[in-house]
Amino acid sequence: MSYEVMVGNKAAATACKLARVQVASAFPITPQTTITQYLSEMYAAGEWDFDFVNVEGELTSQVVVQAASRVGARTFTCTSGPGLLYMHHPMQTTGSARLPVVMAIVHRGYKGMQPDHSDLMSQQWTGWGHQYVEHAQEILDSLLMAYKVAEDPRIRIPIAVGYDGYVLSYTAEPVEIPEQEVVDKWLPPYKAMPSVLPDEVDPSTFARGWGGGDPQMPWKVHHEAVLKIEDVLKETMDSFEKTFGRRYGNGMIEPYMMEDAECAIMAMGTIAGTCKAAVEKMQSEGKKVGLIKLRSFIPFPVKDLQEWAKKLDGFAVVDRSVCPGKGGPSYGKLRDSLYDLEEKPVTLQFHAGLGGKEVRIRDFEMIGEKILKAAKGGTVEQVTWV
Repeated sequence: MSYEVMVGNKAAATACKLARVQVASAFPITPQTTITQYLSEMYAAGEWDFDFVNVEGELTSQVVVQAASRVGARTFTCTSGPGLLYMHHPMQTTGSARLPVVMAIVHRGYKGMQPDHSDLMSQQWTGWGHQYVEHAQEILDSLLMAYKVAEDPRIRIPIAVGYDGYVLSYTAEPVEIPEQEVVDKWLPPYKAMPSVLPDEVDPSTFARGWGGGDPQMPWKVHHEAVLKIEDVLKETMDSFEKTFGRRYGNGMIEPYMMEDAECAIMAMGTIAGTCKAAVEKMQSEGKKVGLIKLRSFIPFPVKDLQEWAKKLDGFAVVDRSVCPGKGGPSYGKLRDSLYDLEEKPVTLQFHAGLGGKEVRIRDFEMIGEKILKAAKGGTVEQVTWV
């Protein structure tokens, strides 16, 4: 193995090289642009045998990798913010056809140029797996694992790996690069499979029920396949640790300093790293607050969070996005997950970091203070904008 100080976008491009991606297609958009640049340079230098397809827009880049995946190529694309919104239509087809495309989303909000999670959160119904990562090493590792998960014959679902624009895309960090031979052994070549899996779907019921049969069946099969990501991701995380010596919780969540915690802050992306520093400070002061980093948003870690809920007095959920008129996406999913429990911890909703706003250690200390107070029966705001 070797080390290199690299920006997050180069970590993403390096993961493509290690995975021996065969077809990549992308259209540059800030702050994703340099992934496209790095892939173009790697292609021009002949660093490995792959095709890089230049296109006139993000919609087309998604269609290109769809077609390549259908004929048996390992594929990659990437985008940010408005570019992802432009991809929305073909993303539905990629999910419905169960094509194991892997895509990096370099977060950029749709109300400005700065990062928040509103771009990927807007794609919840496209039938993809959604993962959120914290730092450059996790970008590289998560993209490698995404291929292992997406191409697993039990699921064959496309995976989107999101990371915060600017904060990670253009910030350099030390990254451990595994040996190509080791990656090749752990991630064997992609084996093409038909878009419709004959052991699961009667072809007469596919494509919105045309030709008779139950028109709901394609939706049911697709939904169940996405849920299966949880088991495959956990297996993949165990395998990744055994091979490369790193792990991120169980793949779905990554608890931090939760051993004696009475309350947990749940956060995702780069602000989870800031939260770690705040948790260390709070626990040094005797405040029993830990962190549960949410890595998988789709599927949501219902079982894991229900188990933690039985041990905790409170959850403070920090969303770097908001569904206007409804609230925080992960807050709503957590509340749904805990609905059937007889005894539920107090849950508070926080919105932080939207439009690129800085989220500081003292902000997380305030969040910790509020959930501790609420867990003891104190009166606090149910929704807080940080």
